[in-house]
Amino acid sequence: MPPLRDRINPNTFVISLKQIAKHLKINPKRIINWQKWQHVLWVHLEGRGGYFISYRKLEQWIAACRTLIRGCQNLPTLTTLWTAILKEATRYTQDAITRLQEIWQQRQTTLSNSQN
Repeated sequence: MPPLRDRINPNTFVISLKQIAKHLKINPKRIINWQKWQHVLWVHLEGRGGYFISYRKLEQWIAACRTLIRGCQNLPTLTTLWTAILKEATRYTQDAITRLQEIWQQRQTTLSNSQN
């Protein structure tokens, strides 16, 4: 299976200035400019210069992972996807991993029951 970054397209993410400011825990007025780059979000902060944010830190990435999990049609595909997510686990918050694990377990149960 290709890495998650090849399966998730951050260009489709709707990201607001307010969301970026909340993530950085700053006043939105301090953000001079921001751009979506291929693998990171680039933010220019007043008095601080450029700052990079991994898409994996944003809720949209976690939502995209949830969609991929729910879209798995069989257990081998689900297992492969979960392995790819776990390879990147250090990039996610513990809360995000916990939420993804709950959805993965639900999907695993659903697929297991449909095979019987």
